[in-house]
Amino acid sequence: MNFQQTQLLDSPGYTPENWLNYFLATNNLVDKPKIRLELPEGLAGYALHTVLDSPFLVVLAGLESQFQLAKEALQEQFRVHPPLCCGAIYAGKADDVRFFKRKKDSDELDYLGEIEPNKRILPDFHAPFAKIQSEQPKHRTLRPLTEKVENLFFEMHSAIRDIDGMHADEALDELCKVLYTKLFDEEATANRAVFRMQRGVYGTAEECAATLRQLYLQANEYDSRVFSLKIPGYKRSRGVFDKPIRLSTYALVKIVELLESYNISASDVDVKGRAFQKLYLPALRAGMGQYFTPANVVKFMVAAMQPKHTDLILDPFAGSGHFLTQSLDFVRLNTADIPEKQLLEFAFHKLHGIEKSERMVRIAMTDMRLHGDGHANVRCTDALLDFKNYQDLNEGSFDIVLTNPPFGSILGRESFAHLGNFQLASEKKVVPLEIIGLERSVQFLRAGGRMAIVLPESILVNNSNQSVRAWLLSKLKLIALIGLPIETFSPFGANIKTFLLIGQKWDAGEVRKKDYPVFIADSENSGYDASGKPQAGADLPLILEELTHFYQQNNIQYAL
Repeated sequence: MNFQQTQLLDSPGYTPENWLNYFLATNNLVDKPKIRLELPEGLAGYALHTVLDSPFLVVLAGLESQFQLAKEALQEQFRVHPPLCCGAIYAGKADDVRFFKRKKDSDELDYLGEIEPNKRILPDFHAPFAKIQSEQPKHRTLRPLTEKVENLFFEMHSAIRDIDGMHADEALDELCKVLYTKLFDEEATANRAVFRMQRGVYGTAEECAATLRQLYLQANEYDSRVFSLKIPGYKRSRGVFDKPIRLSTYALVKIVELLESYNISASDVDVKGRAFQKLYLPALRAGMGQYFTPANVVKFMVAAMQPKHTDLILDPFAGSGHFLTQSLDFVRLNTADIPEKQLLEFAFHKLHGIEKSERMVRIAMTDMRLHGDGHANVRCTDALLDFKNYQDLNEGSFDIVLTNPPFGSILGRESFAHLGNFQLASEKKVVPLEIIGLERSVQFLRAGGRMAIVLPESILVNNSNQSVRAWLLSKLKLIALIGLPIETFSPFGANIKTFLLIGQKWDAGEVRKKDYPVFIADSENSGYDASGKPQAGADLPLILEELTHFYQQNNIQYAL
């Protein structure tokens, strides 16, 4: 500390007001937008604001006896302003400015520790707090992602884990929030204007981080405002980005530095979609304990359904939304002669999902946005509720259902009493979850609609499921039954034989023949080994060729 500063702090003429003025001048903050705070008598303070008019630093001064009072005042500012994470208090004691940050997941205060000066907020009085820029920020031309930087999302995820010590699935959660904000920044920034997710625009790390936290809130508010006008109950079932960004300032700024050169919106859909899925599948496998349908199986099921831009598609157990993104990719690839307007209509309005995990909905919505949208139609709710609970879902609405319902759990009466009405649970004391999932999937289909679903082989072979098979044949015309290798779900800890069922819902007036051809095949190699690693010799492409030939032979209209 220099001599002038000591004189000022120890001077009999000290007042909180003149110390604040000194502080601002010494740290190059005089010209920053600021608001004088209304505080208890004897305290003085400013909230310094970002370009989005959100506080990034609160500075308080008072007497030594008022230190606790100042801490309470700072804590109140944290409560009122969620993007704010940093504050400084001086209570009339020489060389004793104390710095605080928001405690993780609360409005409580933590002391800022001693860390390297170039990252620490206000490291020393004689060190400049803000970098003085010689000119106004200029528009920066961003470049799209290429295959050379496909690991960018992985680098960002690793930075979050390294800096903030988050588990893989938690870090993925935060990365989704940052990507959500980044896409909003790109779409909302006027042509030739300055993007806000740029580290060099800000003098300090705290100002950068607070701006990004505020931008995230704006993105969520905009999304809700726009889609609430179109979709009943949008906020209720899609409000998964309400949770604040939990990243520390240093982690958030590091992510901005990694991301700031790229235009995600303008990047090739295949590149950014592949990069994100390459990241989230291992992260979820490590942290979520859920089953995920391998990519080769998803591609096979979508290709077997042959979706068109006119089809209304649903995955009632959407998970990460992979069936939806693959459907979008398939339609784009196979409808070159369709006007762009109709493709946009399909992307934004005809791909629907239901998933009850908030984290999984965030991932699915992020993946959908990276693939060209449809994110607004992924709902965070239970797909097994009574239909009266859904404001924008009706029974018998969808042309295609593509899904892999959860299996392995047994529901007792106490578990499914609050769910919808299911014939297959009627008068049963217990019922497997996959059977309820199967019935609900059929309920969502319109008459003539078609379905591809993953189910345990026990539904086909166990005597106890004879009534399930009879019910299924009364509702669906079977098209194909395809066995999957037992290793299909081994990477997720489930060594269970499964199969794919492809069927079409009977029309009300349709003659329901008891004798008709059904395609049957057994896959011995889905393209993955028991650890989930790719392996050569996948036979699903060959089975798809045979299935397509079966469609053509039997005049099934959605053949290739």
